[in-house]
Amino acid sequence: MAQQNRLTRIEKVLDYIHDNLDEPINVTNLAERSCWSRWQFQRVFGEATGLTVAQYIRELRLSKAAELLLSSTSRQVDVAMQCGFDSEISFSRAFKQMFHCTPRSYRQRGKRQGLRTPLHYRTNNALSADKSKAFTQIRIENHDSLCLYGTHDWIRGPFSSAPDFLERVPKLWNSVEKQAAAIKDKKPIGIIDTHYDAQHPEQMCYWAGYLGERLEGQESIVIPAQEYAVIPVHGKVSEVEKAVGWFLHCWLPESNYYSVSGYELEKYDVNYDPNSTQSYMEYWLPIQPR
Repeated sequence: MAQQNRLTRIEKVLDYIHDNLDEPINVTNLAERSCWSRWQFQRVFGEATGLTVAQYIRELRLSKAAELLLSSTSRQVDVAMQCGFDSEISFSRAFKQMFHCTPRSYRQRGKRQGLRTPLHYRTNNALSADKSKAFTQIRIENHDSLCLYGTHDWIRGPFSSAPDFLERVPKLWNSVEKQAAAIKDKKPIGIIDTHYDAQHPEQMCYWAGYLGERLEGQESIVIPAQEYAVIPVHGKVSEVEKAVGWFLHCWLPESNYYSVSGYELEKYDVNYDPNSTQSYMEYWLPIQPR
């Protein structure tokens, strides 16, 4: 009950932040709304979200600005003011720090990249291996086309009548890892082709491989450029299914995006351990704006 009360306080603060991004917001004010001292509020907020208050507000404002640059013809100075910045100079400086390009370049490129969305409370703490991080933040990214070298197999996913992905996928990765033992700077990626195939009506084609050098006997697959929602996954590999389920049932229906058929990506750290509660990976799910 104590933890629930704590999270309820944070949720109220988050609602206030989300509704007032274009207004001045300071930590002292937020702390008063939370009924904690300034120091206690910042500590609890950081433990629950993994972010500082200032960082969270700045990233949301800049993400809103980036969206406006792409979806409107408003002048840069008007976008800055609309998103809570007191000058075009401070806006441009902060924008470049986050997106590594100027607002003008971002608009000319015309792709959503690096957008942060509001934190969402994962209503069941069992969905996260890291119990202290009760909230999840989805990123919106455009990914350029890529070519993956590896091996593939047909699997039955979690929504089929007889799922077998928990057995078949690790076997694919074991095979690929043995082949790629000598490759330096490996970038492991799993790819799930969700396009319907009449010959495999209940199955999906899963690819396991590495970006870069092609090894003997390996095949390749080219993935077209696509916009994605990036779902962070902390903990054991079993957390992937839970995180994606939460995304589909809770986050997506309330968002401004649709899920679309295509290629879903699993991006792993080089030293990813599927059995470790300290592991981290990202699940990239193809989307399009409503």
